[in-house]
Amino acid sequence: GLWGLVNNAGVSAFGEVEFASLDDYKNVAEINLWGTVRVTKAFLPLIRRAKGRVVNITSMLGRMASPSRSCYCVSKFGVAAFSDCLRQEMYRWGVKVILIEPSNFVAA
Repeated sequence: GLWGLVNNAGVSAFGEVEFASLDDYKNVAEINLWGTVRVTKAFLPLIRRAKGRVVNITSMLGRMASPSRSCYCVSKFGVAAFSDCLRQEMYRWGVKVILIEPSNFVAA
């Protein structure tokens, strides 16, 4: 089995909703959200067998919205929801699902 998996993908696109293209949303979600889902699903049987853990890194913007960051927020809200669902599903298997939501390093 595999004891641990850390998903730390994170790209962003900046712009107000009106001016961000659908491609901006798709590109950010493809990496941040769907990449996390794909990698987790690929390794989950090994993680489950080892009673390991999945650690997903999101952002504080995965819980609160921010102007001009909607592409990023949408993707990270998705990762937070995915993590919450996975945590409940994996509980009976003894698999831990951890969500880390760091602060804003761009502004720091």
